[in-house]
Amino acid sequence: MSESTESPCNRRITLIRTLLILAVGIAVVISACGFIVSETEKAIVVRFGKPVRTLTESGFYPRLPAPIERVIRIDRRLQHAEIRLSETLTKDQRNVIIPVFYTWRVAQPLTYHNSVGSVPLAHEKLDALITSARNSIIGTHEFAELIAPVGSPTNLPSIENDILALAAPDALAQLGVKLLSTGITRIQLPEANTESVFRRMRAERKREATKFRAEGRSQSTTMKAETDKEATRLIADAKRQAEQIRGNAEAEAAALYATAHGSDPEFYRFLRELQSLRTIVDKNTTLVLDTSVAPLHWLRNTETPEQRSTPTLPIPHPEPPSQNLTQTPFLNDTPTE
Repeated sequence: MSESTESPCNRRITLIRTLLILAVGIAVVISACGFIVSETEKAIVVRFGKPVRTLTESGFYPRLPAPIERVIRIDRRLQHAEIRLSETLTKDQRNVIIPVFYTWRVAQPLTYHNSVGSVPLAHEKLDALITSARNSIIGTHEFAELIAPVGSPTNLPSIENDILALAAPDALAQLGVKLLSTGITRIQLPEANTESVFRRMRAERKREATKFRAEGRSQSTTMKAETDKEATRLIADAKRQAEQIRGNAEAEAAALYATAHGSDPEFYRFLRELQSLRTIVDKNTTLVLDTSVAPLHWLRNTETPEQRSTPTLPIPHPEPPSQNLTQTPFLNDTPTE
């Protein structure tokens, strides 16, 4: 009874062990006879050291077990680096230091494996190719084309494209890599040329400042001339209007004087004579004059007590002038009867 019960248990254990052994064996066979290429890789299958297949797509691929076939994995991700610092000459024989960065990825795995085989060695050879291309392109441009004021366009984008166009075919043919972009990070000058460049820049800025000052003085002179012309015109118009207004006022005043004179000549003469007295005599004036001469006769008290009580204004009767006095009219505009 117990033996019949233990027999199925032993069989289950034996079956499980057998299945585990088979699974491990299958896994070993699969790992020995197959491999997986990930999304970030390319692969080369080598049989006895000789490449037989190049795999550029990800997935599972079969192979013969090692050491018959071997898989070489190559990174297909984007790589970037920068060339070493070195001097180069411009077209006008100016020494400059222009570092250049570049980006690349493997395009031909077999060529890449045969020529370089690793990323550090690829960087060394790409450094030489891009440095040579940079020197060739910079040698066709003058130093002034490499720099520009802030906000102004420069030739750097076209220079970067020319470097890429010159180096990319050699990189693909010789190294099996595809150059995607090149760019200039900065432009430096050797220490020996820095002072001369600064002197030249100061001279150019001084020349531009002198030009701007001259243009400013010319514009200032033109603006002042136009302003003076406009001011002269405005003053002339104002004077003309003032003379016109003054003439109209004088004409109106003359008309008022004429109206007043025509309505009451005696009263008009009286007012004009009083105005003459107000003009000639003040509180600090001492005069010795003949009171028989108009308008001084109004200073003489000729009224009697009876005349003072009357409300009417007496008309004075001037006395004849003395022998030693000469009658002089004070008003030129006194109307004559």
